[in-house]
Amino acid sequence: MARPAVIPWAEADTVEALHQRYLAEADGVVRTRLHALWLLRQLQDGWTPTTVAAALGVQRSSVQRWLKWYREGGLEMVCGRRKGGIGKPSYLTPTQQAQLVAAAATGRFATAQAVRDWLEAEFGVVYTRDSLYTLLPRLGIRLKRPRPRHTKADPQAQATWKKGGSGNS
Repeated sequence: MARPAVIPWAEADTVEALHQRYLAEADGVVRTRLHALWLLRQLQDGWTPTTVAAALGVQRSSVQRWLKWYREGGLEMVCGRRKGGIGKPSYLTPTQQAQLVAAAATGRFATAQAVRDWLEAEFGVVYTRDSLYTLLPRLGIRLKRPRPRHTKADPQAQATWKKGGSGNS
């Protein structure tokens, strides 16, 4: 049988405090870590890193890594660690992004290519088509366009037809 982990718990990190923090956490990754710590804090129930890992469906090495983070920096370190990195910085500054959102709000752009051309002319920034389709939703921009109408369409004849007549009586 595995032995319980020896953890120097902070005074503020009681079983109830960890439970409340775990329940309040919105980020799923951090929530799992807090769940593990809460279970381990309940030593009287016999939770070990191995049993906690099995209960949460994670590797034992993950639980051990979270415990290491807790020992080194407390809950702040456990909750503050993020997988990956911060990512590549945007080609546009926040001011330029705001200008793009304002221009899009006027209905200036019908297509992503129009946005791409505007960005290149205005700021000298070149985006690929795929990058634009990632950027626009992130900025809350939706390119809407009405359905195309044929150049020879007669709106009056269409309205008459909708009312039940073909107009050819």
